[in-house]
Amino acid sequence: MSESTEQAVAADIEAAVRALPGVTGVFRSGGVLAKLVDAGAEALGTAEQRAPFVRWETGETGPRADVAIGVRASAGAAETSARAHEVATVICREHGIAGADIRVTVVHIDEDAERATDPAPSADS
Repeated sequence: MSESTEQAVAADIEAAVRALPGVTGVFRSGGVLAKLVDAGAEALGTAEQRAPFVRWETGETGPRADVAIGVRASAGAAETSARAHEVATVICREHGIAGADIRVTVVHIDEDAERATDPAPSADS
């Protein structure tokens, strides 16, 4: 698989996951060094376009996608990550990729707006 195809698959997964109910964001995946290299290339303008936040790798065991997401607390982390895994699997199939290892990690949970704005209970209540 070419690098441009890998980037297309990663970008399609990112877009589909971002559109899921309960997902509040997609974060850059990968190790610290990979994140620094991607961010540096973007900052210097050497990257032709922004690299997808979904990390796509093809190793000895086959293709793997790493997806890091933020979720809304009321949506549930387990349910939302399962939907993200399912949509990533569908995108892989649409690109003719079977058996990809999809890893979804919840890296942030956002409190719901109504919960976040409720005043803390006072000592008198």
